[in-house]
Amino acid sequence: MSASLVGRGERSRPIAPIALLVLLAACTDPTTSVPIAERTDVVAVVVASTTPTAFAIGNITGYGVNDAGTIVGPSSGKTSSGYLWDASTDLVLLGSGGLAWSIAGDGHTVGGKNAAGVPVVWTAASLAGPWTEHPIPDVGFGGAVRAIASDALGAPVVLTGNVWTNVSNKTPARWTPCTGCASGWLLSTVPLTPPITEAWGQDINPSGMIVGMEGTGCCRAAFWDANNVQSVLQPLVAGAAAAAWGLNDAGTIIVGQSNDVAVAWVRASTGVDFATIAPIRLEASKTCKGGGVSIAYAVNPDFVTSGTVVGQACGVPVAWKVDVGVSPASIVKVVLPSTGRSTSGEARSINRSTSSSYRIVGAVNGAGAYWTNF
Repeated sequence: MSASLVGRGERSRPIAPIALLVLLAACTDPTTSVPIAERTDVVAVVVASTTPTAFAIGNITGYGVNDAGTIVGPSSGKTSSGYLWDASTDLVLLGSGGLAWSIAGDGHTVGGKNAAGVPVVWTAASLAGPWTEHPIPDVGFGGAVRAIASDALGAPVVLTGNVWTNVSNKTPARWTPCTGCASGWLLSTVPLTPPITEAWGQDINPSGMIVGMEGTGCCRAAFWDANNVQSVLQPLVAGAAAAAWGLNDAGTIIVGQSNDVAVAWVRASTGVDFATIAPIRLEASKTCKGGGVSIAYAVNPDFVTSGTVVGQACGVPVAWKVDVGVSPASIVKVVLPSTGRSTSGEARSINRSTSSSYRIVGAVNGAGAYWTNF
């Protein structure tokens, strides 16, 4: 099975989706080259040729970044207060006691939850603010906005996250702009199909496709299409836990974790299911900080034949650069540097590869960070 996938500025070429799966599964950690003669899939695993640059941004963990390079997230420790960081403003407090997850492309809307656990958007005419908090609909028990998808001009067109249906159960939510609504947003809950009985939406693309999970690092990962048709994503091994964290705009690549390993679910087109899963493997003999656990949090929204997956491996922030549009196909493992003595951290989000402020964001050395030149 193959599909003709076209990236920006690229000529159409047939790409077998299994090529990306084999590529990810074949990757060793961090720099071991696999002799081509020993492979039948003609995949090259190469070493990063660039040296990333890390920039500290203070008391924030970067959860979201737009194409302008503006970063939002919770205060370091992830327990209180939502912040925005931009080169023009430094840190800006959005809401004390709340959490910020995502920012629209135009920089005027940030999504998250407030100190009362209510889903909110913060809006402002400029990055410097003032930022105004707007509660958006739930079903009476709170919730959170975890992702914002924007149109080509940067305006937010759909949000996802969760609302609590009672004091202990949550369901994925989709909010769309609503002219005349008191909050400006219309809530639609996503119906769940057993075996999934509760979950949240973690990421969404402009078409309204959602990925999420029953719980962080727990249980089942799921995909809901724009019509709310649910698919339970296959774990690495039967019965293993799985969690889906990121989705590309085309709706063909999901990244996350299963069985404590970073994974990708890939399909050729939106006309078929996510039937296969590939691990982004660590070196089999590797013992390292974090017990060898890895996780993929995000992928370039514009990933088609090439792009970058970001996350954490062995307790440090990493990026995996993948290109199936060249022959032989390649993957580059990039360990993202620290801003200080400690290398512990995570890469949580990445913007478009075509962005003039192309960044990976997250945290390292106990504080917020972003990386360039990767």
